[in-house]
Amino acid sequence: MRKDELLYLHQLLAVTERTLEARGVSDADAVAQPIVSPVAAHASKAEHELAVRTLAATLATSVRDADEQRDGDRARQASS
Repeated sequence: MRKDELLYLHQLLAVTERTLEARGVSDADAVAQPIVSPVAAHASKAEHELAVRTLAATLATSVRDADEQRDGDRARQASS
């Protein structure tokens, strides 16, 4: 992937993170501090790649946990 594509993906993931935080799905305190800012064009490609991988993994975990919690809540409501 080219550096400009990584920068774009990094920015998209950052927007997704803020959206999930606003919806209460992702906890801002639980998310690791960014390795490099999504708009840091001077940062190396490797730094952005690591940041993208870390952010994507963190967001995936947050969404999975929220889904599992929602499924558990639905199961409890159905059994009541």
